[in-house]
Amino acid sequence: IEQIASNHLAHSVQTFNTQYSDIGLFGIYATADAVGLNDLMYVMTQQTTRLSIRLEEFQLQEAKNQLKMNMLAALDGSTVVREDIGRQMLTYGRRMHPSEVLARIDAVDLQAVKNAANRYFYDRDYALAAIGPIWELPHYMWIRRRTYSMRW
Repeated sequence: IEQIASNHLAHSVQTFNTQYSDIGLFGIYATADAVGLNDLMYVMTQQTTRLSIRLEEFQLQEAKNQLKMNMLAALDGSTVVREDIGRQMLTYGRRMHPSEVLARIDAVDLQAVKNAANRYFYDRDYALAAIGPIWELPHYMWIRRRTYSMRW
């Protein structure tokens, strides 16, 4: 996201993860100007593929801290808490205390992230949806070719 922000490639970029007990959906949502979509897609595919190859401990710690902060800050209101309880009931069959959620986040290590990235991002077909003036958006095979890297 730092590359996207520093190069002004998008107005906003968000990731989302919806999970259930037997299936889930992960994605990246971006809003951008018509000019620069090629560069935006390059950075987005490069960074997701990079997770399976090169991830540093400090990057993982930063991501875990940000996730924990966002999760705790999001529990500020009864509606959000109810949604969280419902999501946990669907996923785990029980409500987890926030301290357990934080402990689970802390337990994630570099190898676990690399394994997940290899399983779900590396050399995989992506689903893509776009609306608006997308003439600069690369075609699907261009994106697909960037889901892997030559490992020597």
